[in-house]
Amino acid sequence: MGNPDLSYLKPVGVIGNDDYGPAIARRIAACGYRTLYTGLSGSPVVARGERIEPAPTPTDIAAECAIALVAIDDTETLRELLVGNNDRMGFGAEMEPGSVVVDLGARTPRELQALLGLLGTRGVAVVDGALIGGVDAAGEGRAKIFVGGYPDAVDVAEKVLALLGSVERTGPLGSAHAVAALMGYVEAAHAVAREEAIALGNACGLTPAVLTRMLSDTSLLREPNVTWLSQRAELARRIAHDRGLSADIIDLASEKRARQKSENR
Repeated sequence: MGNPDLSYLKPVGVIGNDDYGPAIARRIAACGYRTLYTGLSGSPVVARGERIEPAPTPTDIAAECAIALVAIDDTETLRELLVGNNDRMGFGAEMEPGSVVVDLGARTPRELQALLGLLGTRGVAVVDGALIGGVDAAGEGRAKIFVGGYPDAVDVAEKVLALLGSVERTGPLGSAHAVAALMGYVEAAHAVAREEAIALGNACGLTPAVLTRMLSDTSLLREPNVTWLSQRAELARRIAHDRGLSADIIDLASEKRARQKSENR
C-alpha cells in the first residue's frame, strides 16, 4: 500500500523535547514528505538532511504547517507553547483555522479538553495520539498508534500518523492517552506483582532458574510495550484521582519506589 497523499497539508510540522521528536520527523521525511522540525531546549539536535528542515522556532512551523505533531509530556510546557505568555504569542495562536495539533504527550481527558477550549476558538483542532512500541518502532514505521478526537480532525491526523505504523481510533478526545495510560497501569501492576512474586519465591528457596521457568508462560516477563511506562502509569493514577476512583496499586508502587530510593541514599 502506497503512502497517503499529504500534499494538501503543506509541510508536516514536528515539535519535541526528547528522542521521539527527531525519530518522528525522520520517519515522515523518509516517506517523502517535506518535514519541519523544532526541538525545544535540551532536545536532540537534528541536522538538515533527509528532507528534514530545522525550523528556528515553533512559530515558523505554525506559519507553514496545517498539521503539527507535538511530543511534549509536561502539560505546562505544552500549554505555554500553544497559548504563549506575556512576551510572545503562542504557537497555537499562529496556526491557520482548520489546522490540527496532534498531542503525543501524556494528559488527562480534562487537560486535553482545556487545551481544545483554548485553541478551538481559533478553529484549530486538537487530537490526542499515543505511540506504543518505543522510539525505534516509531522511527521504522512499525509503531501502534492510538488516536482520539473529533472525527474530522482525526481523519487528517490519521493520514500522517499512518506513516509511523498502524493506527487505531479510540473515540473522543482524551481516549487515546487514557487507553495508553490503562495499558501502563496494567504493565505497572504486572511489574509490581512480579517483584513481589520473585521476593516470595526467593524466601521459599526457589532458584532464579525455577522462578523464570515458573513465570515464563505469563506476560510478566515481557518487555513493557507501552511508551514511557512510568509516565503512563502516573497518568493512569492522575486520571483515577481526577475521577475519584481508586488507583491503589499505582500509589503503592510509587510509595515503594520512593521508599527504596530513600533507603539507598
